[in-house]
Amino acid sequence: MAQQLSTTEAHTHGAGRMTISFEETGFALTLEVPGVDIVGFEHTAENEDERADVAVAISDLSRPLAIFEVPSEAGCMTATANVALVGDVFVHDQAQSSDDAAHHTEFQADYLLQCQEIALVTSIRFAYFDRFSRAERLVVELMSPDGVQNLTVERENPVLNLRN
Repeated sequence: MAQQLSTTEAHTHGAGRMTISFEETGFALTLEVPGVDIVGFEHTAENEDERADVAVAISDLSRPLAIFEVPSEAGCMTATANVALVGDVFVHDQAQSSDDAAHHTEFQADYLLQCQEIALVTSIRFAYFDRFSRAERLVVELMSPDGVQNLTVERENPVLNLRN
């Protein structure tokens, strides 16, 4: 399961964090996104409509290849998908006094994807931005045999090219 965040930089409205780690036959994704980016609020669901919004979001996030699209010829499939809404993520807000704090909810997801031809995973299209209209960008840490890269994928350019 994803680690709980405790820094302001990791919890910025409109911006989530993702780690992509490539292995020989597949890749793992870890996603951490403020609740407001996904469902429009950051408190615990307070009524039936909000609980339904959370349930639909978890269902959508549980299908990683529908929101993080890879070339079909790579033959990828979801091996595991674990999604949760975590409440009370501690965030120190710059606008608050130094001993005051805000508490928020956050969607966290861990995925393991297996591919028949991992070499054909040359890009990822983030349909995530189509599905979640409040999300503006994902800060991506890409880990591969070639090393670690820190990248940003934004709504305006939702494709991450993995091979130059």
